Amino acid sequence: MIHRRRRRMHVALPILALLAAAIPSPAHAWITLAEGEKGKLDMEFRLMMWAVHAGPDTPLTSGVNAAPPPEQTEDINDFFVRRARLLVRGRISPSLEIALQFGQDNIGSKILRDDGNMRIKEAFVNYRKTEALQLMAGQIKVPFLRQNLASGFNQLLVDRSLVTTLRPAVEGLRDQGGMVWGTHKGFQYRAAMLDGSDQEDNNVGSSLRGTMRFAYNWFTPESGAGYTGTTLGQTRILQIAAQADMQNHRTDPRDEAAFATQTRHYSAWAAEVFYDQPFAGRWAVTGEAAWLQRRDDYDVDGLATRSIEGAYAQAGLLLPWDLGRGSLQLAGRWDSIESDRDGVETSMHTRTFGLTWFTRGHDRKIQFDHGDVVERPTDLDDNFYRLSVVAVF
Repeated sequence: MIHRRRRRMHVALPILALLAAAIPSPAHAWITLAEGEKGKLDMEFRLMMWAVHAGPDTPLTSGVNAAPPPEQTEDINDFFVRRARLLVRGRISPSLEIALQFGQDNIGSKILRDDGNMRIKEAFVNYRKTEALQLMAGQIKVPFLRQNLASGFNQLLVDRSLVTTLRPAVEGLRDQGGMVWGTHKGFQYRAAMLDGSDQEDNNVGSSLRGTMRFAYNWFTPESGAGYTGTTLGQTRILQIAAQADMQNHRTDPRDEAAFATQTRHYSAWAAEVFYDQPFAGRWAVTGEAAWLQRRDDYDVDGLATRSIEGAYAQAGLLLPWDLGRGSLQLAGRWDSIESDRDGVETSMHTRTFGLTWFTRGHDRKIQFDHGDVVERPTDLDDNFYRLSVVAVF
């Protein structure tokens, strides 16, 4: 068994914390660029900076990299921009809305894939006939898993669960196509037909990708296209959801090297629950759990089916005491990923504990977390430390 001894955190960690304290609080997030009889145009800028200290084998985003960084032989100290976003949204009429999002990820990172240039992350038009009947078309988020439908800037911990990466392609959060969706009282549905190639992956032989999600909310309906990782004690929410995602003749560049170019029938489905509960106007508890099953049936005869089962559970506690101009939240998460291919089994389990200081909700915060990673049969034990600063203007 490999045990790696932790050294002191990189000097970037206190520097990043000081930088966050120096960022002025935004008066508001969205900036109005134009407003008149024909509609309204708004803009927003988001920035997330990370400092990371981790062992060389720690899979902070397991399976995300189609072109992974060079193999690391020593502990990693990394200081980089994790996410940068420029968002523009416009309302042309009461029933027609447009949205455009430019983004860059993992700039200069040793541990994550570099996206060296700004590119279009989202570009869509949403037509609203009624609240219960809407049509979205363009480059959109795939309606699969609540954490993927929530912005990376308002997660409960520093980043999403590793279970959310159990999808083909690097840019698996988004795809091109159309989606019919809507909300009626507590019920919300989403049914999408997508190209299936995402932003970086070409496969001329693949079929269209079909994805659907059904959710029901008690207490407070969530009628928007996106969700939040926690409302910070503002709203009482209980949501249960089920979803499915499938595509024929799909390749997966994140599969094992011998199988990455093999086409397969890919299918996945998941069930999840989310609960947000304020208490006495000061305390708040947030809980979330999901279970996912993925199956890859290869088109070539003789290749054994790969099945993957993933699950995670996480919880957060918003404390009632103020710290300076902000509030504190404790959070923890457990992840499990089990894979099987022709009787050969592998597993990965993580435990992550974190602390968030909110000075202006999700628009300005500092998050710190520490996680332990155990992989078998590799017989690897490792851990990581992450410090994240978010500023939204």
